[in-house]
Amino acid sequence: MRLAKAYTAQPAALATTRGYRHFALLGEQGQGAERVVELQALLERGFRLVVPLRQLRNRQLWQPGWQQLRPTAMQIIPAIDLLDGHCVRLHQGDYDQVTRFSDDPVAQALSWQQQGARRLHLVDLDGARSGQPINDAAVKAITAALEIPVQLGGGVRSAERAEELLTFGLDRVILGTVALEQPELVDALAARYPGRIVVGIDAKNGKVATRGWIEESSTEATSLAQRFSTSGIAAIISTDIATDGTLAGPNLEALRAMAEASAVPVIASGGIGTLEHLLSLLALAPLGVEGVIVGRALYDGRVDLAEALQAIDEGRLQDPTSASMLA
Repeated sequence: MRLAKAYTAQPAALATTRGYRHFALLGEQGQGAERVVELQALLERGFRLVVPLRQLRNRQLWQPGWQQLRPTAMQIIPAIDLLDGHCVRLHQGDYDQVTRFSDDPVAQALSWQQQGARRLHLVDLDGARSGQPINDAAVKAITAALEIPVQLGGGVRSAERAEELLTFGLDRVILGTVALEQPELVDALAARYPGRIVVGIDAKNGKVATRGWIEESSTEATSLAQRFSTSGIAAIISTDIATDGTLAGPNLEALRAMAEASAVPVIASGGIGTLEHLLSLLALAPLGVEGVIVGRALYDGRVDLAEALQAIDEGRLQDPTSASMLA
């Protein structure tokens, strides 16, 4: 079995790594059960560790200790949830549990761009709940100010509304409720606007929720994902309502099921609270999970965007081809 060239330390191993997370493989020594490998910290090349080979090869030891990484980038997409023109977050989709983070969504959007984000995710919470375009002025101002692509979801329930939003300068429009109620409309829009239509599947206990998570259907989320496998949509955003806004970690089992149900790329949403949560998603990258939306953890400072980009996004420190590994 060929050893990977890059590893990242999980929480239980940080005590022995002086807090360094990212390591390169230098070589191995010894024979049989006594074989060990030498690892070098990427951010401090003078710091090295000797680790028993069995700890790197035993899958059962990866989560508590070391995680083998593939050179697959995963896009981190900061989220701005708009409610009456303000940047907010809801706890598990509850409009009665609102935390306001900023009164200037344009400044916040520019901040994420300046920190290295390659895409921005907007949610029109007013549109999701009532269908009213209360936040259009803020959306237009954000797209005019940013150079990176911006996608938006929330209350997009007609072809006319989707087309109107695309004229605002948005790169992608996300369809949620209408994807369940009028899937043929999604098919038509995907054909008319290649690469610009995304389906948002919000699930509670495996069932699709609609209309701003107020209503719960009897449709399995994986069945809806499978329905759009060949429709030509750009991606599926999979949100687990039970974990959204909780910072407790993503629902990896649900994400795996969604990725396996459809050939369409999946973007994870909900539950991210630490860098380790982001790293845990890399195991799903080969299945088609290509990005993750992060909201509250960035605003709370629990996740630093620059560090997160180094950890799992394009050119991350663990990649064997990155400049850090070749220096």
